[in-house]
Amino acid sequence: MATQATGSSGTLDPTSGSVPPRRRAGLTQERSRDTRRRLVRTAMRLWTERGFETGIEDTTVDEIVAAAGVTKGTFYFHFARKEEILLELGYQTAALLYEEAARCIKAKRSIEDSLRKVTNTLAASVKATPPTAVGRAMSEFLRPRRPGDEPLARFPSFAQALEMLFVRAEEVGEVTDQVEPMEMAQLVQALYTDCLMEWSQGRLKRLNPALQRRTSIVLAGLRPGAAFPVPRDVVRR
Repeated sequence: MATQATGSSGTLDPTSGSVPPRRRAGLTQERSRDTRRRLVRTAMRLWTERGFETGIEDTTVDEIVAAAGVTKGTFYFHFARKEEILLELGYQTAALLYEEAARCIKAKRSIEDSLRKVTNTLAASVKATPPTAVGRAMSEFLRPRRPGDEPLARFPSFAQALEMLFVRAEEVGEVTDQVEPMEMAQLVQALYTDCLMEWSQGRLKRLNPALQRRTSIVLAGLRPGAAFPVPRDVVRR
């Protein structure tokens, strides 16, 4: 029986012809993801040590790659600018929300209970990050895209997780059928964004209660028969 080529560490060498092409591609992708995660962890550590108020500006790409043990070319393969690393905070949080939403749907939870759980997940994830970092990340998400920036559409968003919940809620009659589920999701996402910005700026002391209260207000307006005006020319068809 032929043996598979291994690297010096004893693991499969993805550059070897002995590894099936599909497996080789998977190993290469996993290695790339590991490198990306290492760059994010390293940058976040340096910025936290130096303080997010000035740490991002004071830390160079050369310092990040040296601490991460990768080349500068590798850095720019993953990120056009060091500020793009901040977007990873949002991507990771969105992924957590998506997973929680999927669990809620599988458990057939009500839209009220599901939104409460997803909002709890958001608050818990965000509060583990320095408020200044959250504010910088939100500003990075909201700024206009520049040529060469990584397209945000490649990654999950808060709205995608929320849309799953509203699609099911509409199917079981918990919310109106006069508004698209994605529009409902975008309303809650905007609410989340405003709360996070307020909290990061110190204008909101208790994040989770504010998120829960405002989400409940929006949900009340989306219930079947709720008294909210929808112009005839934009009523869902």
